[in-house]
Amino acid sequence: MSTKNRRPSSSERIATLAVTGSLALVPTLAFSAGPHELAPADERPATWDMSIEALRAQGLGQYRGDPVPVPADAPRLRPAGAPVLAQPGVIFVNFDGAQLSSGFDDSRNNQTQIGNLAGTFAPYGEGEKRIAVLQAVAVDWAAYDVTVTQTRPASGNYTMNMTGPTNPFGGGVLGIAPLDCDDSQTHNNITYAFHSANDMFSAAITATTIGQEVAHSYGLEHVDEPNDIMNPYNAGGDPTFIDNCIAVIQGGQCGAQHQEHCGSPVSQNAHRELLTLFGPGIPDTSVPVVSITSPTDGQEFPAGADFDIVVTAADTDSGIEQVQLFNNGEALQSDTSEPYGWPVGNAPSGPYEMYVEATDLAGNVAMSNTITIYVGVSAPGADGGGEGSGGVDAGNDDDGTEGNTDGDTDGDTDGSSDADADGDGGGCGCRSAPPSHGPLSLLALLSVIGVVRRRDSRHAAH
Repeated sequence: MSTKNRRPSSSERIATLAVTGSLALVPTLAFSAGPHELAPADERPATWDMSIEALRAQGLGQYRGDPVPVPADAPRLRPAGAPVLAQPGVIFVNFDGAQLSSGFDDSRNNQTQIGNLAGTFAPYGEGEKRIAVLQAVAVDWAAYDVTVTQTRPASGNYTMNMTGPTNPFGGGVLGIAPLDCDDSQTHNNITYAFHSANDMFSAAITATTIGQEVAHSYGLEHVDEPNDIMNPYNAGGDPTFIDNCIAVIQGGQCGAQHQEHCGSPVSQNAHRELLTLFGPGIPDTSVPVVSITSPTDGQEFPAGADFDIVVTAADTDSGIEQVQLFNNGEALQSDTSEPYGWPVGNAPSGPYEMYVEATDLAGNVAMSNTITIYVGVSAPGADGGGEGSGGVDAGNDDDGTEGNTDGDTDGDTDGSSDADADGDGGGCGCRSAPPSHGPLSLLALLSVIGVVRRRDSRHAAH
């Protein structure tokens, strides 16, 4: 048979890459469908055996572990067979480590269905390589309406990839993930890339591991093509999600979503499947919606009062990254998770002009309403006399005469009453003026109680 027009096999292509590749890597370990054991050699496809031998000879071929199917009893976001409607996605690359617990996947609560990874997951490390990895991941996913971030989203759904050196499966395994067909169990899976800032792998290879493991959580499986991100072996280079139907290897468990684009449950077009799930990539230029809901503008508090600053913020495209509190234009504290706000205690006297800015994961910034509150002083125009009702001096009437509508009974025209300014019923009730030093910094107000935003344990590691 002539081989002139024959498409090279996976093993031949990988062997060629092994000769030309520049990375010196450790020997391969094949990974089973479950998270605990390595697949025996006689259970691997023949093409894989050939490529393993070729790659071992060149020091290449680390394996990206077989995805772990979602347990049958796991709660489902979308019933089997329900239509898939494209919606924006978020990938949170967690370089900073976390304390993980066992359970059905929930990235928001650091809960993983892969029990081997429950416990402490070490951070990736700092430096230029970390930045390059994040940029490479963003490039790999740029064709889809997916936001890539290294900041834990403060709200909404997100897939989290734990990127770091913690690896219970051995150095020949580069990553692992749940297999969530059609992204139907949850939009909050946790996936894993076993890399560190000091390892021998390039940013592109690390990004490929991250991309493959995240894509498993959307129902994509391994394919027999080294140039596709979903190829299980590290063959070097910079793979992409290929717009072509490619044979699925050791899989087909998510056959229904493969069938839609390739007419076969064991042939996969990664690019088309991701477009179906998320839609095409479009720039996120929409700003968040944010407001201070408490206190209200003009609200007064006695000196030493306790109260909460409460903020609502939402972003329909990529999600909120943080809200930042300002007083008189001075940036104070930020909050990175719902519910947004800050407790204040033993507030010192003074007027405070506050607003917040909300930033989404795409970097769009929105400013809230501005409110002014008064602690231990009255708002301008408020009357401290009479029964403390806060009457308003109407100033000049329409006929040019000065009116007195502030509830005085002594006939004065200067807005005074017989109430004492200290509230004991005697003396002058003149409205309070702001302190001579001007508005007190809210930073001092917040620092009175050394306010630290209390967080539950799921946010402690980011």
